[in-house]
Amino acid sequence: MQPEAPHTPPSQNLQTLSPDTAPFIQHTSGADYRTGDLKLGRTAVLADLGRYLRVPFDCLVQCVGSMPSPQDLQRIRINLINCNILTDDESGLRWTDFTPPATSKGSEQNVFEPLGPIIAEILARVPYHGVSFLANPNGTPLSERNNTSRPDGYLVLNNKKTEPKLHWFDVAVPFEFKMAQDRKSLQDDEQKIIWSLHNIMREDPLRRFACGITIEDTQLRLWLSNRAFLVVTEPINFFENIDGVISLFYALGSASASSAMKKLGWDPTVERIRDGEGFQYKFTIGDEVFTTTRELATYGADSMVGRGTRVYEATDAEGKKVAVKDSWREAGRQSEGKILENILASCEAKLQPDELADAKKHFVGVRLWKDVEIDDDTPDETLDPMFVKKHNYTWVSIDPNPIVSSTPHLPSTGNVPDSGQLSTFLPTHLGVIARKDTGIPRRVHTRTIFLDVGVALKDVTSLADNLTCLSGVLVALRYMHKAGWVHRDFSVGNAIWVGGVGKLGDFEYAKEIDSNTSNDVRTGTMHFMAVEVETQGYLFFPKSDLPPISDLLPMTDLLPMTDLLPMTDLLSPGKDTPNPPFRMNFLHDIESVWWAFTWIFFYHTDTTTESAGHSFDDQWKQFQLAFPGTVGHTSRRDFFTDFTTLLDNCKAVLSKTCLNVCYSIPYFAKALQDGYQKAEAKRPSVVLTDTLLNDMHTTAAAFLNDARRRAGGIELCPLPNVLKQKRPRPGDETSPPPKYKGKKPRCD
Repeated sequence: MQPEAPHTPPSQNLQTLSPDTAPFIQHTSGADYRTGDLKLGRTAVLADLGRYLRVPFDCLVQCVGSMPSPQDLQRIRINLINCNILTDDESGLRWTDFTPPATSKGSEQNVFEPLGPIIAEILARVPYHGVSFLANPNGTPLSERNNTSRPDGYLVLNNKKTEPKLHWFDVAVPFEFKMAQDRKSLQDDEQKIIWSLHNIMREDPLRRFACGITIEDTQLRLWLSNRAFLVVTEPINFFENIDGVISLFYALGSASASSAMKKLGWDPTVERIRDGEGFQYKFTIGDEVFTTTRELATYGADSMVGRGTRVYEATDAEGKKVAVKDSWREAGRQSEGKILENILASCEAKLQPDELADAKKHFVGVRLWKDVEIDDDTPDETLDPMFVKKHNYTWVSIDPNPIVSSTPHLPSTGNVPDSGQLSTFLPTHLGVIARKDTGIPRRVHTRTIFLDVGVALKDVTSLADNLTCLSGVLVALRYMHKAGWVHRDFSVGNAIWVGGVGKLGDFEYAKEIDSNTSNDVRTGTMHFMAVEVETQGYLFFPKSDLPPISDLLPMTDLLPMTDLLPMTDLLSPGKDTPNPPFRMNFLHDIESVWWAFTWIFFYHTDTTTESAGHSFDDQWKQFQLAFPGTVGHTSRRDFFTDFTTLLDNCKAVLSKTCLNVCYSIPYFAKALQDGYQKAEAKRPSVVLTDTLLNDMHTTAAAFLNDARRRAGGIELCPLPNVLKQKRPRPGDETSPPPKYKGKKPRCD
């Protein structure tokens, strides 16, 4: 009998392929950020960002808008002297009423008040400028996210400057001021301007990038945030480099001269329309316009750097319902629509006709995809790094220690529910976040229109429908795997329940198993990530026995200790058994399905048990151990690998009604571990055969189908809702009042 050929290459061939990029978990998708606490939120944003790019002042100003010519500079200087903004006397050119803040007396507001006329007069020299400066340290702009931060000033749209209450939508450039230039002042300004830029980018679907300005005593810096990086200029002296100050505000004014404001970061292909007390949006894609009706998922926009994904339910010109996905992919990476097209092409080449038809049934349908174009077929891309590379640039690590106080802000839409357990990451831990690459990343703005609009598995309340949806998605994964692809991003957010069929979505991170490309991996929730993916290593290789100690130290009684070989050398692995580079395979996708299956039962209870006096505290504790929401928790790995303890925990904490449906959770886990051990049995080879693929999918499908048959008419209730209802009223509490009693909690 001939041995079966491996489905994917063994490890000796894997050595020639680059390993998968290590997962980077976004803290803005975690419990800290989602509490609504401003202090924790800012820390999460800084942790995700990790660093910013520092470039020469003129370099970034030229990217923002047109610089004044030498003749224009001379003309503007003369005008500023004539209107008494500048004084030119024996001591040289200086600002008439604005003196270095550190040596000035009075409040910060009064000291920086002369800045307003300076900026106004410079902007006045720019024809058709569309922004004006407002200093309003006591005013809080309106916010769809309940953001209560207050910039010290801002450039606002001219047509909005007389509004009784400004909205963050109208803020073109936020400012932060400090009279001193010490470390605390610099850090405070940095953290506040970063939060303002973050809020603009997360709150407004019209913004492609945003600029900000900080001034500490005499130094001024310009900031720019896009979906690829945050960049700041080297400081200039506001009082010595007067031409630089004029050039900056002239450039910002010229960038605002277009009615579309695209040079200041607005997107001319999106229109905001009022819908009752809220807003909807019109997205233009090619020759078609799609009008949103509701948000489906916007949490991808919470991270300053990344894909910035927003998904909406929308209608086309004829009223047909679709889903609009707006995101920023890595430059050089294919669009999601193209990836799905390639997956279907592989399915067509490798599947039988009936399998191909079934595969198409379980993949979300794509109507069209297209990169966003600005200005006559010009692709919308983040800042061209080649322009920056003509100058010197430096990556600077961000000091993550938050200074600000706590204030609740509102959540984004579509987050996967988690345990709410705070990661309590410390500043010393945030160094791990720093990126090792030193290049300047780029991203491309793209949109995809999906034909299928349904309900994410996480929002389905019928247990039978939930499990039917999960089974359908497993079917889609099986066909993907047979066609030679891995999904790499399965979660309860991209399993879609559409008309009684479970469909798989979100193919942005999908990859051919043999592909040698190395792009970013999933950077959001890690609840459904396989444990090997989390650790970036193979965990189920057979354990190696130690060689007999007599082989290593045959004359130990005769040798002085100084002559012994160091134990680290004796026990280090030999060069003939290297570990292969870690790469995701179909087993990891199937394990993600197991995590989703488990999440359904540990995050919910049945509505009958909900009102039956059952205690849910132990179940919630087990959920927090299994789904901590951050990397590095051994409790998560133990939860999966110790299946005997898992069986005991299922019996102990789940309701009898649910346990009767999901008793197979530990058996499913054991089957997966058996599969890993078969694949990794011949260290250092990882042998993934067609037989193993079929066996694992058949086993997984059997577990899900059995659970589905047992589900009956059970309705699910999220455990947090039950716990919230069962908490004692404030008057009945016996514990001390919270430290910040009266602070409005964030509603998830």
